[in-house]
Amino acid sequence: MTDQPPPPGNYPPPGGYPPPPPQRGGYPPPQQGGYPPPPQQGGYPPPQQGGYPPPPQQGGYPPPPSGGFPPATAPGYGGYGGAPQYNIGEGFSWAWNKFTNNAVPLIVSALVYALIVGVVSGIMYGLAFALAPDPISSYESSEYGSEYSTSTSFGAASLIVLILGSLVMFVVVAAIQSAYIGGVLDIANGQEVTIGSFFKPRSIGKVIIATLIIGIATSIGYALCILPGLAVAFFTIFSIVAVIDRNVSAIDGIKASFEIVKANVVPVLLTWLALAAIVFVGALVCGIGLIVAIPVAALLEVYAYRRLSGGDVAALNPQPLPPQQYGPPQQ
Repeated sequence: MTDQPPPPGNYPPPGGYPPPPPQRGGYPPPQQGGYPPPPQQGGYPPPQQGGYPPPPQQGGYPPPPSGGFPPATAPGYGGYGGAPQYNIGEGFSWAWNKFTNNAVPLIVSALVYALIVGVVSGIMYGLAFALAPDPISSYESSEYGSEYSTSTSFGAASLIVLILGSLVMFVVVAAIQSAYIGGVLDIANGQEVTIGSFFKPRSIGKVIIATLIIGIATSIGYALCILPGLAVAFFTIFSIVAVIDRNVSAIDGIKASFEIVKANVVPVLLTWLALAAIVFVGALVCGIGLIVAIPVAALLEVYAYRRLSGGDVAALNPQPLPPQQYGPPQQ
């Protein structure tokens, strides 16, 4: 039997394995999108959004806590971050240094004001005596000798003159205070002063009102067993200085003094005693020492006021600035 070719059809290949599927080129077709994406440039995974920490604060320090820096104390009363630095010895040294550097304007203006007060007082009492009734004279003689005496009593006209004269004197003294303390404040500001600097009344109306209020309150206090009067005088020690320095009302100046004293009772008490001692020692030298004592006391009072209220004073030996470079007093 002759060999015949097998009939056409699908036969398994030799070896018992099924034939590969009819694929082009013998490879499985690529699946659409079946290849993995190419790696990122550099072979690193992309950074996650926001995955990096924020850059450090400028200067490398962490931010301040919420609320920032601690707040200052009440404006003008005690400065920043605690009680102000104040030393009565340093205050006296500063006052003496400023007095010696400005002795001529301080002394000359004080002498002129003393002369003004003396003239006004002389006129007032001269008119009062001139309008008084005729004096009553008496003469007594005894075995031990003789005695001659004269007595004068003021009448209604004299009392009216004294009352009106006291009011005039009150205004004059208030004007002197406003001008003289204003000049001392110029020294504390480091401003160059002349004699004329102490003859420029400042806030005179407010000073008059403040002086009147303090005078009435102090008189009532002295009438109530003295101690209340001393308390009023103690707590209002910086009132006039505050009115002139801050250009505030009389009531606000008195309130400012109360706040300063209340927050610094011991330093103010030492200052008060030092001021009394300075004036007392000056009065011992037949009153002549007052031409030095009064300016030094005024300088010490302004120094204490500025320091205890958180303000500044000029250095001991600064280069003085011309007056026009200073603006109006700080409120």
